[in-house]
Amino acid sequence: MSSSLTTYDLTVPIFVRNLEQLVACLKKGEEWAKDNNKDPQVLVDASIIDDMKPLTFQIQSCCNTSKAVLPRIGGEEAVSVEDNETTLSQLLARLESTIKILRSAKKDKFLAPDAKCVVKLGPREAEFDVLGYIQKFALPNFFFHMTTAYDILRKEGVPVGKLDFLGGSDLTTWTM
Repeated sequence: MSSSLTTYDLTVPIFVRNLEQLVACLKKGEEWAKDNNKDPQVLVDASIIDDMKPLTFQIQSCCNTSKAVLPRIGGEEAVSVEDNETTLSQLLARLESTIKILRSAKKDKFLAPDAKCVVKLGPREAEFDVLGYIQKFALPNFFFHMTTAYDILRKEGVPVGKLDFLGGSDLTTWTM
């Protein structure tokens, strides 16, 4: 087995692992709502503060950021998915769908760390070397939205903790 990491190794398994953790956290939220006679829609529509986007946006952003690596650096066609989820079950389905898309990525198609990629940032475009894109945009953006989703669940009272975020039950044994 080669000891050198690829840009695939630095993205796809990390995204899959953490999307799976989001699934587990949302399921915990679903269970919490049921156990506490709460409408799960409270979670879906919740945000940390009025000028921040709700849980739906945070989950959609995690999905969009992670699957965007495939056309940008993974040699795949872009997979367009509408951001139209409005329920917890739809958000869970979106996460599962994104995990499936990522698991289908071909490791040998990923660009080298020093190759160039272009990222649209609203009306602008930014050119990155691939490693810079991963380190400065893809991973930080993903984890910003993942952390915000986790924080929304915590704010609403869902009993998620650090090990839920990290995936404590299989922290040392999970592989892709």
